[in-house]
Amino acid sequence: MFSVSNILYLNFEDFRLAGINTPERLDVFYRTFRTEIADEKKKLLIFDEIQNVNNWDRFIRTIYETDRDVEIILTGSNSRLLSAEIGSNLAGRFIELSILPFDFKEYLRYRGIKVANTTDLFRNQETIHNHFSQYVKFGGLPEVLSINSETACFSYIEGVISKVILDDIIKRFSIKHTTAVEKTLFYLFSAIGNIVSFSRISNYLKQLGINIKKETLIKYVQYMLTTFAIYETNKFDWKLGKLFGTTRKYYAVDTGLVNLCPGTTSNYSGQLENIVFLKLKKDRKHTYFGALSSGKEIDFITQTVDGKFEKYQVTQTLHKDNYDRELSSFQLQNTHLQYGKNILLTLDESEEEIDYKNTKVSKKNLIRWLLEL
Repeated sequence: MFSVSNILYLNFEDFRLAGINTPERLDVFYRTFRTEIADEKKKLLIFDEIQNVNNWDRFIRTIYETDRDVEIILTGSNSRLLSAEIGSNLAGRFIELSILPFDFKEYLRYRGIKVANTTDLFRNQETIHNHFSQYVKFGGLPEVLSINSETACFSYIEGVISKVILDDIIKRFSIKHTTAVEKTLFYLFSAIGNIVSFSRISNYLKQLGINIKKETLIKYVQYMLTTFAIYETNKFDWKLGKLFGTTRKYYAVDTGLVNLCPGTTSNYSGQLENIVFLKLKKDRKHTYFGALSSGKEIDFITQTVDGKFEKYQVTQTLHKDNYDRELSSFQLQNTHLQYGKNILLTLDESEEEIDYKNTKVSKKNLIRWLLEL
């Protein structure tokens, strides 16, 4: 435990700390803390949004190696400014943790609903389903859960997107085409679950009267990835050269962001797919999507610790009209991929083992799967 006097917390988005923007100025502040406030016991340093300090890694590396009585926690909302500098200058000296919005299990726990087994689930089934609808609609950002008004929820989420676009992208990377960045981000949100190419985005922007080079567009998307607003998945292919091709899918860090886009509310299966992607990511699974030569797709392919591959398909419900479409995606001819579990996630209450043309598929309820039941 740390005494209060031995904890230094600085949030570098606080305008009052705007002048502490270099290692030298931060060091003066830190030395004052050590000599005038803290005692001789161990100290905890928490630097929030540390990327706002230029060359912050020089300061951190110095005190890490000279002051043995400190523990340091750094937070930031930009992967490029954090990971790149940490990897090159603090290698071997840190533990990196990526924090995502609440998954559904954490969402329910925040709401005071404990679901430890199927009995808890059935006892609170109606409440849990109502919460799941809210979770899909507004997402899992902790601040949203404390807002009771739907209008206020979306207003807050709009503020988050504005900060991502204006502060984390436009200002940080000195971009002139503000509208192009905004429209590209919303295009990616609206295309959740679909294969996206930069040519398609470019054509979409041209229809809006926005003409930018393809190379510039690629940079914009890379900037968005650094802000954690979106995540990218690649097509699975055993040929490594193809793994980094131009075929990609993008998912939002939170479904609440997606629902700000006109038309995305009708893409309910895409939102469910987004939630599954975030759960797989939180479970630290390397996730790809599969595209078959027949033109069919498999939503997600992940590799297990024993080297086998799990395949996931996500749909709102399984019925006679989509039965063949959803299940035939599991018929992968690749000799490596035909082994491992095939999992179909739906909101249907029924769970069963399906034998589809000699391919075994486990149909699971999505909510139970999210709750790990």
